[in-house]
Amino acid sequence: MQNVSTLVRTILLASIVALIGWWTVMLRNQFLEHERAVEQRDEEIANLTGDIEKKAELLAKQTEAIVELESDLAASQLRVEELELSLWLLKVDHRLARITVLDQGPSPDAPERFTTRVRFQEMDEAGELAGPAREITIDGKVLYVEGLVIKFSDEYVEGGDALRGSSVALFKRVFSENQAPNEGVQLDQPRTHPLPHRGDQLPDPFYDDLWGRFWDYANDPELAASKGVRAIHGEAPSIELREGKTYRIELRSSGGLSIKVE
Repeated sequence: MQNVSTLVRTILLASIVALIGWWTVMLRNQFLEHERAVEQRDEEIANLTGDIEKKAELLAKQTEAIVELESDLAASQLRVEELELSLWLLKVDHRLARITVLDQGPSPDAPERFTTRVRFQEMDEAGELAGPAREITIDGKVLYVEGLVIKFSDEYVEGGDALRGSSVALFKRVFSENQAPNEGVQLDQPRTHPLPHRGDQLPDPFYDDLWGRFWDYANDPELAASKGVRAIHGEAPSIELREGKTYRIELRSSGGLSIKVE
């Protein structure tokens, strides 16, 4: 009987030991699986962290590139605006004078020819009438307006230079298709400031020299260039006048004289 009890205790102890061993193995396996899971998560976190860092670095580079592009775009836009302004300045037309046809008809002395009477009035820099108006009668229908023109280099016009920001002109005389120029009607006196550029002060020495030595500059390109002058010469645009019409004489900032009907 005692042997049976001993056997039972031995079997029971063995079962307990086996059970403990099984639990130990199971717990160890679970622990190892947990460790492997933790290691896997750590590895995934490390990979995600690496990806995030790479993406953050890429985002930083992209942001830097965007900022640089925006800066370049702003600079380009500013340059475009500067070029547009420069182009606009080159094309600005200044009104210099207005011509109004008062009457037109056959000449009393020669019915086959026309006589035209006009009112000629210069305009100031704001495009307003300035100075006294002159009534002029020409022998014919086509009016020529002769002037002396000084055109400055484009960089001065584009930059809005105080002295050379626009071409300038001095009216000399008007004549018709039936008159020689020297038979025409004198306008501004030679070697004076043109009316729109006189202002309320004394003429500027810069222009005094240009007008006073006009033909010297016209015949010496190097001398003209020293003043920023691109071209300096006489011009005589013309138009066939029509009774009742009004015309304006304009000067482009970078160009010469033109006559347009209003």
